Amino acid sequence: MKNLEKFGKVKYNYPLSYLTTFKIGGAAKAVVWINKEVFLPEIISYLRKISCPYYILGKGSNVLALDEGFCGVIIKPVFKEIYYQKEENRVVLTVSSGLKISELLNFCLKNNLSGLEFLAGIPGSIGGAIFGNAGAFGYCIGERVKRIKIFSPKTGIFWKEWSKKHFGYRKTDLSSEIVILKAELLLEFSSKDKIKKSINNYFRKKLNTQPLFSPSAGCVFKNPDKASAGYLIEQAGLKGKKIGDAKISEKHANFIINTGKAKAKDVLELIKLIQTEVKKQTGIKLEPEIRIIQ
Repeated sequence: MKNLEKFGKVKYNYPLSYLTTFKIGGAAKAVVWINKEVFLPEIISYLRKISCPYYILGKGSNVLALDEGFCGVIIKPVFKEIYYQKEENRVVLTVSSGLKISELLNFCLKNNLSGLEFLAGIPGSIGGAIFGNAGAFGYCIGERVKRIKIFSPKTGIFWKEWSKKHFGYRKTDLSSEIVILKAELLLEFSSKDKIKKSINNYFRKKLNTQPLFSPSAGCVFKNPDKASAGYLIEQAGLKGKKIGDAKISEKHANFIINTGKAKAKDVLELIKLIQTEVKKQTGIKLEPEIRIIQ
């Protein structure tokens, strides 16, 4: 793993607990912060050439890093580009994948752009949000995507048109080797007051029902058809259940929080316990929403 410095800032044997919202995880062999879009395809091609494992990490939400760390390179895109242009009766917003959702919402508020307010309170980056089709309150970001600029090790860099056939509930048809570089989102103009009120309302709803200020990865499981994962976990009597310092939140049962020095093994044990108990009581197998860095 020589010459990584030419792609960006590098830290060796860097704790993943510093990079994830769960505050859990051992060290990665190396972490590289990529501050230019052009370097992202280049470092991936380089690492594949030398058969070095890599993982692209956004803002560290929706993931669990293992206690043994990661035997490879963590790639952190931090390049940020955002601008918009009018197109007939709508607005096309172009945004880099490394931008935080909170930064995107601040830009939208400043420029009177509406359509993404439901993302308020969701941590993470734009790239991760699109890849997992993040959403809340019946909305999802996939509905706002016009097209994405992606890199594939097999076909290179190209723009992909986006439509309903490409995404579903908390998922897309993108393969794991695909890297999102940039996206175009379709928005509308609105008044600053209306946008601010909407953002605040969505955030307040999340604040009242979710442990936003406790270290977690967000929702642990996807909601099954016509049911709430949190409700099923609560009905199974697991709210507040603790293994080590990992605890099923008493505020929202679909969140596992780190109450101190939780280990990944504690979280994985809780996940297995939840799946076992819910399956036993309801016949429903809950599907994890969080991804494991491995």
